[in-house]
Amino acid sequence: MSCLDGRVSAEACRLVVSPEEAARKLLRLVGDQRLIGMGTSGFGSVGYPKVFPVELARLLEGTQRLVVLTGASAYAMDGVLAEKRAVARRYPYQNNPTLRKLINSGIVQFMDYHLGEWPSLVESGWLYRWLPHGLDVAVVEASTVTNEGFVPTASVGAVPAWVERARWVVVEVNMDSSPTLHGVHDIYRPRPGEPVPIRSVTDRVGEPIVRVPREKILAIVESRGIDHGGEPAEPGEVERKIAENLLEFLQGEVQAGRLPRNLYPLESGVGTVNDAVFKSLSEAGLRGLRAWTEVVQDSLLELYTEGIMTGLSCTSLMLTPRNLERLYSGEIDLSGIVLRPQDITNNIEVIRRLRVIAVNTAVEMDIYGNVNSTHVLGRRLINGIGGSGDYARGSFLSIFIAPSTRKGGRISSIVPMVSHVDTPDHDVDVIVTEQGVCDLRGLSPREKARLIIDSCAHPDYAPLLEKYYRLSLERGGHIPHRLELAYAFHRALEEHGDMRMAEL
Repeated sequence: MSCLDGRVSAEACRLVVSPEEAARKLLRLVGDQRLIGMGTSGFGSVGYPKVFPVELARLLEGTQRLVVLTGASAYAMDGVLAEKRAVARRYPYQNNPTLRKLINSGIVQFMDYHLGEWPSLVESGWLYRWLPHGLDVAVVEASTVTNEGFVPTASVGAVPAWVERARWVVVEVNMDSSPTLHGVHDIYRPRPGEPVPIRSVTDRVGEPIVRVPREKILAIVESRGIDHGGEPAEPGEVERKIAENLLEFLQGEVQAGRLPRNLYPLESGVGTVNDAVFKSLSEAGLRGLRAWTEVVQDSLLELYTEGIMTGLSCTSLMLTPRNLERLYSGEIDLSGIVLRPQDITNNIEVIRRLRVIAVNTAVEMDIYGNVNSTHVLGRRLINGIGGSGDYARGSFLSIFIAPSTRKGGRISSIVPMVSHVDTPDHDVDVIVTEQGVCDLRGLSPREKARLIIDSCAHPDYAPLLEKYYRLSLERGGHIPHRLELAYAFHRALEEHGDMRMAEL
């Protein structure tokens, strides 16, 4: 079968070229433009382009560099571009260690954004400060190309926005992806002045393809590569205790009549702790659950295949190879799974309407309920805020979870004042550690501090936090603080490698 084994419509076959030819074609069009704006597919390390960005980076001349925009992370692509020093600016989320090092050293300029707002922010035109023509090229991964557009692979992210805004589009047809996902995507963009017409998790309000005018497609290239998430780590005793505490809290809310028996739709951040939380749901006898979230990992998919979850809505399927194969082979019923653009999955209007229960992981939390989820010691970027801020602001119940200590007890996750604020206390309803649950709803700052120290802090740190709080009360104020002592924990970590050596 010709033209990439029938994955490209006959009318579009004339656009199929090699990655090198496609890259040279773009460079001829942009001429001596120093910065080239490239928006790519990719979300949760799934669905990112494999060959064109690498070829483009290889062919850049002199001081030419890329301004790279993605939906979220694009792990391998980010790593290759970083190694080639091809990136001048990167937005809005990443998780690659090579790129992270360049960002933290100031070589690559980076700015973090709430992922639900990101596409519309780009559409506002501020990129013109660096790019004379705005976004030059959208580079997207597809499973098939039709006469009207293309079918994305296992993520959507910001692809519809990039295709709409870019001057040209390069489509990578991934021959290792599966056309079985056709029909799973629901492509709909928010429209000014109109509510997003979604009332339940599995509502479909858009189209199964991303539409793109044929004249906008610069090239179609072949690629290969199976994207997948890593094998989840087996939860330890601490993770299991956090899951147990959270589940007990949710069951208490059901018994009190504040939540329905099947809960409201759930959002899950990524990571071992979240995985443990959602695995615990299958052991609790809960049924009829639904997920409205950014990323679906194995724990959610397995709840779905077991019949515990009845619907999954996300923008990325970040699965292990085993479950990805099950998905591609047709073994799993796809009728209850929907892949959407990130400005829908992370849309605060929809999150609030569906009364989503958001569960996200924190790096550190302070005694007044502020959350840092992105930086170490206030200055070293880890990955980015991702969608946790969208869900915290829009959710019916905003829950942050973390072990009370890290690094063998040398770091406390509960500190006097977080070194960087991603989610303010106004958007944090509940904090859960393996020590206990802190329901902060309706509490004053002083009441929050008392509860967090007593119920969520590790016993090794509770006396230090208690001392800090007592000294702060001497100064008074609505939110008592001693600014000269507020970062004593962080100073002790820098100077001695152990927060337990904090001097107060």
